[in-house]
Amino acid sequence: MAAYVVFTQLTPAGRANVRQNPDRVREVTKMAERLGARVTAQYAVIGPYDFVTFIEAPDNAAVARIETEISAIGTARLIVAPAIAMPRFTQLLKMEPYRTEPHRWQTALFARMARRVGRYWVMTRHVKRYCRPLEIEGAENLRELRGPAIVIANHSSHFDTPVVVSALPERIRGRLLIAAAADKFYASRKKRHWWYSLFHGTFPVHRGGGISQLDYPMSLLRRGWSVLIYPEGGRSKSGQVQRFKPGSAIMAMRANVPVVPIYMEGLREIMPKGQREPRPGHVRVRIGEPVSLAGIESVNDATIMLENAMRELAGIPPHHHAVPQPAAGMAVAAASSGGQ
Repeated sequence: MAAYVVFTQLTPAGRANVRQNPDRVREVTKMAERLGARVTAQYAVIGPYDFVTFIEAPDNAAVARIETEISAIGTARLIVAPAIAMPRFTQLLKMEPYRTEPHRWQTALFARMARRVGRYWVMTRHVKRYCRPLEIEGAENLRELRGPAIVIANHSSHFDTPVVVSALPERIRGRLLIAAAADKFYASRKKRHWWYSLFHGTFPVHRGGGISQLDYPMSLLRRGWSVLIYPEGGRSKSGQVQRFKPGSAIMAMRANVPVVPIYMEGLREIMPKGQREPRPGHVRVRIGEPVSLAGIESVNDATIMLENAMRELAGIPPHHHAVPQPAAGMAVAAASSGGQ
């Protein structure tokens, strides 16, 4: 017996039949079984096809007979193709299962202490070794910041996170967690997921996972934690500031917390995308004033505002139309409110 996958698209007459008699959805299954096949699974799907059915049949001739006889009924059109084992399928697509659930113990006292003690070995010593010199500008912009905040940074290297964490004062980085791509850091082949959650302070984010991916970071903000996000969504190959995704703006608007923009240059030369070993180089970090989104009602306008704040730090013109700025003092007011 060989495995096959059957893509079924109902005709208008077939949809009418299903509405009148829902049991008709098993029509493909029953006829396939009568023609000598064994149905192993069937799924209703969203897209150009209505159902996907996995069957086992003796040979290609049996499958061709199934396709011909069911299509002749006039209620469904079929496409039948040989099926392969799921592990082989994911390998061909270079897909890997990965963890999407955060390790919620990472905010516990023991985790915070372990992260603080281990920070030198995990991050600081590497920053000192490769970021020579490391210049930090704008640290004074964080003096009045109290309570949770969203930290956003441009992303061009895997070295970005250690540098951002090193540039922040202890009162912020001590309660800071970092959004990390689940398919990169939490893939099943990586057996030490807990290591990233504990010592790096990361939590998995499923890229393209939709608004539900904001639930955990939103819960962190409500509990007084800050969150580091790379709003470009991935590392920039060119080193230029890329278009921002709306996630950071949505969270800032919902939680009523300020956003701290940080722009870094030089890290792409230290460890560009695709390079495994870093090399020493000059790194400059610019910390901008906390941005309040109070009074901004449009997510698109808020996203543009944050992107323009980053572009200003980078010394490049705004990419989009100007957005009305909040009144003076709003950033401090939002910071003191802490989103509680």
